[in-house]
This record gives sequence, C-alpha cells and structure tokens, in this order.
Amino acid sequence: ATTTQINQTIYLAISRYRRQQQQHLQPEMTDASEKRKKSHGPTVNALKRVKYEAKQERLRQASLEQQQSFQRGSQPSADTQQWRSWFNKDREEYADFITKKDVLRIKELKHQSTDNNICKTEDERLQRIASWIEPFSDLKGSDALSAAQCNEEKRLFISEGTEAVRLMVQRCNSSPFDSTTRAAKSQGGDDAKSQSESPPPVRIRSILCKPNTFFEAPVRLIDDVEKRISNHKSPFKVIVGTEDALSEIAGFNIARGALACGEVPTYYQHNGYEWLLKTIRQKPTMRLLAFDAVSDTANLGSIIRTAAALSIDAVICSDDSCDAFYRQSVRVSMGHVINVPILRVRDWRRGFSGDNDVLQSKSGGLAEFITWLKAQNVPCLAAVVDDESDDKKDSQPPLISLESLTQSTTKQSWCCVLGNEGNGIRNEVIKECNQRIKISMATGIDSLSLPVAAAILMHGLGRT
Repeated sequence: ATTTQINQTIYLAISRYRRQQQQHLQPEMTDASEKRKKSHGPTVNALKRVKYEAKQERLRQASLEQQQSFQRGSQPSADTQQWRSWFNKDREEYADFITKKDVLRIKELKHQSTDNNICKTEDERLQRIASWIEPFSDLKGSDALSAAQCNEEKRLFISEGTEAVRLMVQRCNSSPFDSTTRAAKSQGGDDAKSQSESPPPVRIRSILCKPNTFFEAPVRLIDDVEKRISNHKSPFKVIVGTEDALSEIAGFNIARGALACGEVPTYYQHNGYEWLLKTIRQKPTMRLLAFDAVSDTANLGSIIRTAAALSIDAVICSDDSCDAFYRQSVRVSMGHVINVPILRVRDWRRGFSGDNDVLQSKSGGLAEFITWLKAQNVPCLAAVVDDESDDKKDSQPPLISLESLTQSTTKQSWCCVLGNEGNGIRNEVIKECNQRIKISMATGIDSLSLPVAAAILMHGLGRT
C-alpha cells in the first residue's frame, strides 16, 4: 500500500473512533449542558427563590417561638428568661421588648381616635412604644427623615447595621434627651458641653435591634448600651424585637441586626465659620475635602468612610451637593458621618456674612469658599481627569500629577476639591483653585470611580 492509502486508512479509523466516543459520551454532554442552563437565567432565580422562602420560613418559625415564649403561661428558654429579666420595671421608661402582635396593635391604635381616658395598662405601654418606633416606620423608599415627618424641630437620620449602631452608641451624647430643653439647644446647635469635641457627640433618640444582636455574642450591643446607662436613666430608648416585628415596623424584611435613630448634628450649621477659622489657625496642617455638586449618596458615604480612616479634618459640601445624612450615605459610610465634621457652604457663609438669606451662587457657593480658604493660607487642589484643551489652558491653574508631589509639599495644609460624578468640577470653581491635580493612569483608561479616585488622592496627599 502507498503512503497516501495508509494515511487515509488511519484517518478513517480515527474518525470512526471519535464518532463512537461522541455517541458514548452524549448523555454526559447533555447532563453538562443542563448544568450550564441551571447556572444561568430563570432556573437559578427559581432555585434562589426557593432557598430564600425556606430561610424566611425558618426565621418566621424562630420568631414565633420567641413571641410565644413571652406570652403568659409559656415556658421560656434560658436565653429568653435572661432577656425577660433585663426588661424589668427599672428600665420600662427607656427599654421594652416588642413583637409583631404589638406592632399590629400600635397600627390599629393609630387609626383610632385619640382617647385621653384610656386606662388599659397595655394600651398605655403601646402608646409609649409607638413614639419610640415612629422614626423607623415605613423606611422603604425614603432617603431621610424630615422634621415634619416626625413632628420634631430637629431633622433625624437612620443608621443601619450592628457596627454602625455600636459606633453611634459609643459616640453618643450621654445626657438623657429632654424635650423641654430642645428649643434652647436648637438656638446654638448641640450642647455647649460637647462643643469642645470635634465633631460633637451625636444625640440618639432610639435604637431598634434583634434579641440575638442585643444579648448574644459576638455583637452584644447590651455591653455598649449599659455603659451609657446611669442612675437608671438612658440617653436613648432601647427597643428589642423579633425579626418579623422589626420588618413590620420598617416595611421590608430586615436583614441587618440593628438600626438607630439620631439627630442630624447642628453644631456646624450654627458655628461652621467660627470652628473652621479657629481650627485652621490652631492646627499646623489642615486637610480638607470639598465636594462640588456631588449627587450620588452612595459615593458620598463611601468617601466619608475613607476620609474618617485617613484623618481628614473636615468635609465641605457645596449647597447643591446631596445630603450626607441620607440613609444610603449613612449606611455606606458605616456610620462614620458622625466621626467627620461635615459642613455646607451656607453654614460657613452664615457666620462669614452674618446674613442667613445670602443667595446661592451658580457654583453652590464653593468658589467663594475656596477664595476664602486661600486667604487663610490653605492651598486648594482641583481633582481633574486630564488636561484641558489649548483654548482653556490660559484660564486654568497649572496642572500637576499626584505622583510628582514631594513629602515637603504634602506636609502642608491643603483642600482637595472633587467634582460631580458625570461633569466633574465646574469651571468657575477650578479657576479659584491654586492648582489642578490628576492621577496618572495607564493608556486607554480615561477615569476612575469617584470613591476610588478620592481614596487615592487623600492617601497620596496625606502621606508623610
């Protein structure tokens, strides 16, 4: 046989062998294909839904057992006995345990006409608790709590997550809240005793948490709470409830173990100019962060968390930037909005001009604030993505890269200005800055997300 015939025979044998193997492995290939289908699309969503519903059913059963254990005549477990013993008469003025049945009853009472002659002990208890849980009601879809919503003179905010709530408890004002002194305190911001601290302690109205979060390791919020209790008085209310009770209050399934309601700090609103001027003159180096029309609350919260970690002295927001005390911002910051002084330009302008009704400028007031900062010998750096076109170079401050800065430069005071996520810093704000600064990046990468860029700039400018 010729070489060509031998090659043809080998080729046919190999082809026949491959066809046999494919026929033999066809079921396995089909099974693999089915597995791929299950890992994508509607099938995996259906499986996740089944798992989610099973988990919720387990939680409902556990919550029902907790609720039943608190009913009269039931035999509570050892843990439940410990919980029940904590909610005694000495603490009834500031602490209570709540179930879904209680929440539903409170909602019924809200729809009934007010009756001053109600004498039922249980109704009196629920009416008292109703005011404690009011700030947490129907949180879904709401970014922040206004004073009007809560019938209060001060605006409130919600903090979510066990560690964020722990931070608030540790940093809270230790004196019990007294509604009779609210008007007096509102005139000068926060308490005079706390003005020496920066930022002043936050005032908590109430905390809402699950039993295991409050009583059990590893969280045990009870340890931090009891440090704040003095002479059978607490600076805030404590509501511990079953998961279905918490979900009924908030209007959605509560995944986090704790929530807290606090007052938005007003010290800098009334004393922003004086505090800034005093701090700039006293500190050898002042590290500031300024936002120009930042509109994403998640980005703002992330940057504030990084600012707290990198010891930024204060954050200044233009008047048209979003609110740092929106729920999403507070949640993403892990509660560190209370650890960093946060001012708006109007807070600075109020003390600077002595006029509460000064109109906002087109730049949200940030351009005039930067002009004032420069007069206080605080250089201002505008963070930009790249150089401007040739026709704008003459009107822009010089451009430098973060990598070119020396240690002697970064040891000085500075204010880094960050712009809107989509449009950057407004031109009139850039013109007032001493320099523009950029982060050197690889070819083809045009920008970074705002929180990432802010973290790089803060770390680079703050290195010693």
